[in-house]
Amino acid sequence: MWSGTLYSIILGTVLQLFGREIFQLSHLTKEEIHDTFNVQKVATKSKNVNMDLLTFVAWILIVGFFYLLTLLALKYKTIRVVLAIIFFLPFAVMLAFFIFRIPQLQKTEAHRQEFFATWKVGGHRGSVHDDIPENSLEAFSAVKKEGGQLAEMDIQITKDGVPVICHDANTVRVTGVDKDISSMNITEFRALRFLNTNVSLPTFEEAVAHCVANNIMMIWDVKNVDENLLKQFVVQIRTHNLYSKVLVSGFNPIDVYKVKLADPKILTGFTWRSWELSTTDESATIPRFTGALNAIAQVLDVLVFGLARSLLMPKFLGSDVIFYHVNDISRFLKSDAASNNIYVAGWTSNDDKEQVWLRDYLNVPFITDNVGTVPH
Repeated sequence: MWSGTLYSIILGTVLQLFGREIFQLSHLTKEEIHDTFNVQKVATKSKNVNMDLLTFVAWILIVGFFYLLTLLALKYKTIRVVLAIIFFLPFAVMLAFFIFRIPQLQKTEAHRQEFFATWKVGGHRGSVHDDIPENSLEAFSAVKKEGGQLAEMDIQITKDGVPVICHDANTVRVTGVDKDISSMNITEFRALRFLNTNVSLPTFEEAVAHCVANNIMMIWDVKNVDENLLKQFVVQIRTHNLYSKVLVSGFNPIDVYKVKLADPKILTGFTWRSWELSTTDESATIPRFTGALNAIAQVLDVLVFGLARSLLMPKFLGSDVIFYHVNDISRFLKSDAASNNIYVAGWTSNDDKEQVWLRDYLNVPFITDNVGTVPH
């Protein structure tokens, strides 16, 4: 009798508190339910997503989960330990954030101000068009000739530890030779030529010397940072006094963290794209995995989206700039970033109207594949 009365009180309370949401749920169409619980549409906040309903369901699941854990904890000691860990974890994460984060450079830092005051337009792998190969010395020179200030270049490492310039880990796309750079020594790499040319692929040292000689700013896009590469970064920057001319960036936050740790004065950036973990292309249409792995990757992408958009990730890394794909940039993002002492930059814009919007309206620097087509 008493148990029946208790359940009636609980049911009445739930209906009183959540009756409207339950009523809305019962009247949703299949399409609306599908849109509301589609992971990608939730992250991008599509107009078809019922956020009120989603919040309600989330709270029901959270409360239900902890209610179940509480019941189990009354009986099992292991569950009590798990609960203690769950409640302690947020405090541990917060403590780790403040202990291990790298302090950001101050807004008044002269070389930081100079870099971002100068850079407006950069060349993605140089300025690549006609017969100019990507990541070639000619492509870097074209950036300057066509009115840009900065050349972005991609760094790989050979088997014998020499940093070289190439976007892909394998050289087949740009040279026709199907071999991983990590399995070549520097002599084998130097023997390669860009497709349909007699032009060799540059080493990192050659690319830096060329840009220094031609007063071209640089973004060093890193794929994998080891101790040798860190030393070379520091040596090149200090030898040529490139603190106001170079920014090191990458998708892997560990690599960016290592660079800032090696020399806090080096300008660094964290690069991010929507659905980076679950898709392989910029338009986020080609799945990287299938089945359960794809679902897990999508959930992780939503978590990374939160870390990137909230700016927690770049703040932890001490990053000076966060690179967003141009599709994800807005004036609200720039405003939030500015209030957190972080610049916003865009990659990769190849539309002239979009370029004018970024440069003249938002005042956001960007990189493009062809600097020569950017409106003056």
